[in-house]
Amino acid sequence: MKLFLYLCMASILSFFGGCGMKYYKEPQPALIVLKSPGIKYADMGFVYRGKNSTKVQIYASGQPAFTLILGKRVCMDSKCMSEREFYKKYMKADYPPGTLTNIFSKRPIFGGDGLERDGKKSVQRIKKEGRFDIIYTFDETSARFRDRLNHILIKITER
Repeated sequence: MKLFLYLCMASILSFFGGCGMKYYKEPQPALIVLKSPGIKYADMGFVYRGKNSTKVQIYASGQPAFTLILGKRVCMDSKCMSEREFYKKYMKADYPPGTLTNIFSKRPIFGGDGLERDGKKSVQRIKKEGRFDIIYTFDETSARFRDRLNHILIKITER
């Protein structure tokens, strides 16, 4: 009887524990550069992409130095906040929701505004006076986001 109860409890715990876990596809090793008024990291790391979230880890001396989880909320080194709060606090910019997720997924940002395709390479130029001046280029293996007005650079080069 104790064995039966133990197995039932283990099944219930694994069921509910599994629902809260995030599942990612195989991690992609990448050279990652994140420079903004509130963040400065540049080193090798991994980009983990999942159905509902993206996780970015940058390593220094073989240890995780920076972790960023992009989902319903943005968590940076275990501190979670809304995406709007994150942009305001760490990037000093006002971007629409999903911008960072799209950059790390190498997809168009801002609903595809200013998107030009040249073969496999895509370029977006987005400028809004006094708010941002963005050049974003991406293809299958890399993304480069630069906002000259807000002094932000994000580069991802997958290996």
